[in-house]
Amino acid sequence: MWIEGNYRRNLMDMHIDDWNPEFLTKINVDEYVEALKDAGIQAAMVKGKPHTGLCYYPTKIGRMHKGLKGFDFFGTMIQKCHENDIAVIAYFTQIFDNWAYDEHPDWRVITGDGKNMREYRGKPDFKTGRYGIVCPNNQDYRAYVKACLTEMNTMYDFEGMFLDMTFWPEVCYCPSCRKRYLKETGKELPRTVDWNDPDWKEFVYIREKWMADYAEFATQCVKVIHPEVTIEHQFSRITGSWVDGSTELLTNAVDYAGGDYYGGFLQQTFINKYYKNTSPNLPFIYHTSRCDPELVFHTTTKSEEELLLHVITALMHNGAFLLVDAINPDGSIVPEVYHGLMKKIYSETSTYEKYINGNLVHDAFVWFATHAKYDPNENGIQVMKKNFQPKYYLEGPIGAASILRENNIPFDVIGSKKIQSETAEVMIISHVASIRDEEMDDIEKYLEKGGNLYISGPIANDRLQKLLGVKVTGRTAHDFTYMSPSDAGKELFDGFTDKTPLTVAMHQTEIEIVDDSNLTVLATQTLPYTMTNTYEFAAIHSNPPGIYTDKPCAIQKKVGNSKIIWVAAPIEMSKPYMSRQVFRRMIQSLAGEPSFTSNAPKFVEVLCWIKDEKTYFGVINEQEESPIAPMYDIYIDIKMTDKKAYMLPDKQVLKSETTKDGMTRIYLPKLNVFQMLVLE
Repeated sequence: MWIEGNYRRNLMDMHIDDWNPEFLTKINVDEYVEALKDAGIQAAMVKGKPHTGLCYYPTKIGRMHKGLKGFDFFGTMIQKCHENDIAVIAYFTQIFDNWAYDEHPDWRVITGDGKNMREYRGKPDFKTGRYGIVCPNNQDYRAYVKACLTEMNTMYDFEGMFLDMTFWPEVCYCPSCRKRYLKETGKELPRTVDWNDPDWKEFVYIREKWMADYAEFATQCVKVIHPEVTIEHQFSRITGSWVDGSTELLTNAVDYAGGDYYGGFLQQTFINKYYKNTSPNLPFIYHTSRCDPELVFHTTTKSEEELLLHVITALMHNGAFLLVDAINPDGSIVPEVYHGLMKKIYSETSTYEKYINGNLVHDAFVWFATHAKYDPNENGIQVMKKNFQPKYYLEGPIGAASILRENNIPFDVIGSKKIQSETAEVMIISHVASIRDEEMDDIEKYLEKGGNLYISGPIANDRLQKLLGVKVTGRTAHDFTYMSPSDAGKELFDGFTDKTPLTVAMHQTEIEIVDDSNLTVLATQTLPYTMTNTYEFAAIHSNPPGIYTDKPCAIQKKVGNSKIIWVAAPIEMSKPYMSRQVFRRMIQSLAGEPSFTSNAPKFVEVLCWIKDEKTYFGVINEQEESPIAPMYDIYIDIKMTDKKAYMLPDKQVLKSETTKDGMTRIYLPKLNVFQMLVLE
């Protein structure tokens, strides 16, 4: 497959309207391709049809952009890129299509309050009035998509396609959705969010399957003509809420996972691990913008350090990097970005490409359950009042990843398909609101192999409750609670006592114990004197503990050779250092002897992978702001015999010694942005 060894990629983002005769009149393909070539870019994503729906080639299906005056930008780019040994990924927008929205009003998404998306103004979640959004359940729209993809793949030859915007930005109540739902279920589309209602949960699951079905339809439109063309659907909305309908099911329609993100480096290292484990083939691809922090800031370029960090973080996770650049409305580019900035970065990172693509060493893994992206407490509200923002479903797993990174516990992030094959010591189930029976099958098999579980918040499958010997009875009415350690739990809850219990700034799940065999209570629930935000209070500024109960809120259960720790709320979301250390101690108690350790500071991540029977380490200085301060006196401890450590790419021998614990300690030189070393 052409993607193998192809790590340096680029996209010129150009969703340009054509009401102004100046727009796209200064496009210079030769200048652009020369810039790509000079920067060492191996693949260019080339716009064929953007969100405006105005094609950049002479189409017979829709309408061509007026500013091009008949010039085949798309075809010329393909030709020039291929002449310079640059692979081409054709860009095609779907669902977001202003031309189709304007020309075919019956294709439009209809929101819960009966509006089309361009009827809104100045609101978040794509309700700005700029985006014309149509429904993939509309069969006439699907026929249009098939015609467009057939046309592009018949007229041109390219290596891959990026089919963008494979998600719903809103819950759609158009006639096509209503008709399909009625046919499949015999019911009308629900309009009230209620995660306790089986009909509502069925509706959400059906939307996920509809989106996956559409993705497979679009993929097959290409594959029937060019089966060798790789397909990437927009997968970045995997971190979006249930509204998007974007789940791991989409991986059935792609050759590799990819998508664009605009957060920091903790977000990137989390999603890069997840992509690495869910992508059908490697490398996956991580997109982010040249603009700082995102494309809205059209004229502001990220620093060299920031872009270097993005590139090397993707690379060390077996991923390619795609720079999303912003073209000017007149079609001109900023060539110095390529001849200077990206040329320098790619020339440095390319020397490390031959060392990556190994198996990541990890002692714990976080399960990101993409079908459970909701707050189970958000009930009884109308659809249009739903919350788009990620809460527990994303903040819990990322909080866990943050603590693992800062305490140098090697970790990975997986989706549902990899649970059964995992061999790491600890599986982290951070506030997963729903566990399906097939996932529970895999969790049980993981436990049978000796794996251990950390679970926080919901115990979202009856079989899991039975394994723990408990029954969920509800949740606290209080949304500010405490955990008081028992004698058995005082070591894990070090720093907290009855008088100073661990603060939990949220509700707790409540349970009753039905089978106490091999079960240890680690902490009990404590509540404030009064309810939060009421007229009565104990202390005017706070909600101090006052009601002590014997209800368990942290337990440990031994199941065969495995152990399970459950806590009643995701303490991994905690901000205080002392609270985060409780989570750290719980994970370390389950993980046992570590694969390796380090004294690296909390924002420096140490990765380890095995390739061709060699052990590699990557050390990344993931500070969130530039300038990045250099780090000194970092070491790595690992068990090894008869091997030396070398700094790559120049094979400089690193100082090492044997510690009193029998470990080999490898001393690293000054760390600027990243380092890579090998043991051999």
